Amino acid sequence: MNHQHDSQDLHTTDTIDSTETIDQGRRRVLLLGMFGAVGTSAAAFGLLPKNLLADSLPASTATAPLKEPIVFASSGGTLQATLRATTKATSVAGQLISGTMTYNGHYPGPTLQVKPGDHILLKVHNNLDLTAAAAPNPHPGATHNHATAMTVPPANTLNTHFHGMHVSPLPKADDIYLATPFGGSYDYDFQIPANHPGGLYWYHPHVHGVVDNQIYAGLAGLLVVEGGAAQIPALQGARKRLMALKNIAIANGALATGVAPADQLHTLNGQLAPSIGIHPGETQLWQVANIGNEPYYKLSLDGHRFTVVAEDGAMLWESYTTDTLLVPPGKRFEFTVTGGKAGSYAFRTLGYNSGPFGDWRAAQLATMVVAGKLDTPRTVPVQLDEPPAYLTGPIVKRRYLRFSEGFDLSTNTPYFDINGKTFEALRNGAQVKLGTTEEWLIYNDSNRSLNEGGVAEDHPFHIHVNSFIVTEIDGMPVKAYGTQDVVNVLPGQKILIRMAFPDFIGKSVFHCHILFHEDNGMMANFEIVP
Repeated sequence: MNHQHDSQDLHTTDTIDSTETIDQGRRRVLLLGMFGAVGTSAAAFGLLPKNLLADSLPASTATAPLKEPIVFASSGGTLQATLRATTKATSVAGQLISGTMTYNGHYPGPTLQVKPGDHILLKVHNNLDLTAAAAPNPHPGATHNHATAMTVPPANTLNTHFHGMHVSPLPKADDIYLATPFGGSYDYDFQIPANHPGGLYWYHPHVHGVVDNQIYAGLAGLLVVEGGAAQIPALQGARKRLMALKNIAIANGALATGVAPADQLHTLNGQLAPSIGIHPGETQLWQVANIGNEPYYKLSLDGHRFTVVAEDGAMLWESYTTDTLLVPPGKRFEFTVTGGKAGSYAFRTLGYNSGPFGDWRAAQLATMVVAGKLDTPRTVPVQLDEPPAYLTGPIVKRRYLRFSEGFDLSTNTPYFDINGKTFEALRNGAQVKLGTTEEWLIYNDSNRSLNEGGVAEDHPFHIHVNSFIVTEIDGMPVKAYGTQDVVNVLPGQKILIRMAFPDFIGKSVFHCHILFHEDNGMMANFEIVP
């Protein structure tokens, strides 16, 4: 299953272009040149007393049972539903919060539940009634990127991306280049392939320049394709727990911005530290998605282990058991948990530092309460499926992608690029031939970043339309357990992926899923052609 390859020859093959864009103005704009020497919380700016963040949340939310988002389910082979993006106050962490952006007034949005082969008829209304002063911005600071005179798109421009879904990137489907203005709507109309993997996905806006702000404010929801790991015989009839992890800061009943990662709260399905019931010996399937704009979660469950059965929507071909799971922005895992002795156990994030602007602290996400009648544990087999044929098939093209960032002292702005270019929607990207398999080497060039006034940060790589298999890290073969659509690339690290392009044509993008990086240029186009 391991694949060896000399990554050096990738340096000489063709590269993939991207574009210039706008800086949404983050705390790093003010502080990047000082390499994080000054604290970056809103309290440090004199904007927000830190104690308001904790004091604003009712203690009762800590023991509330976990509630799952409302569900819009397909029927008779069709999902026909309406989403309304709105700025009305919504309930988060047990209180009414203003300044949010949500779908249908829910935080997170309704879960879209579909089957492979379903027809999607989804109307999305843009009711984001904002003034410039009211537009939520998690990163106050400068308003333009050093490389372009473009202005930021209106904060209430909207579209919808079906993250991780293997569907067409053309109009009416997963077209991230469209932009619906305030007051408008768009009718999505596309087919899910009959062989689409069952599992956990999500949806969110993807208008370049305002994605970070909109997702931070709450525009995100889960999407479940029935089947996959949930249909493993050993898990038939097991209770499922659907969980959306999301970061937020709240002050005086309103969404707070300019708050450092270390001072943000973390919600689970919009709740703060809910309880999750389980019987002793009972095996449950937990489906967990990181739908935040930038947070990292390093998951752990006191006294228990995770048996991982799916990643990024696709069932693994081999399950494995672990004590912790790193969940970068955009990523999903599905794993089993079997209740131990009666008692309460903390489901927590152990904290993770993705760089000078990503110090995500440890926090309790929920409490698992083991109580009730003794159940019989379920054993998940190691062998679940077979690897796809393209893992060992011929490679048609090899590409090299260098992710780096810097700081322009002349304009006092950071920039983020791929192969030396910041994103431009109209720029032609790499042309990938339909029906072929390629290898891409993804390099987090932290040396270049540091030499050009930037900082060394993680970059979670994500690509649209197709998933991939990681085959090497820093030139060493790695064991792959399944496919994925997000992989975290550490500073200085080189990750080799293998990817097939079997059945869709059209133009789309790949990018860093730290959304401030994406909004400020760390994204590039590619096009699948006949």
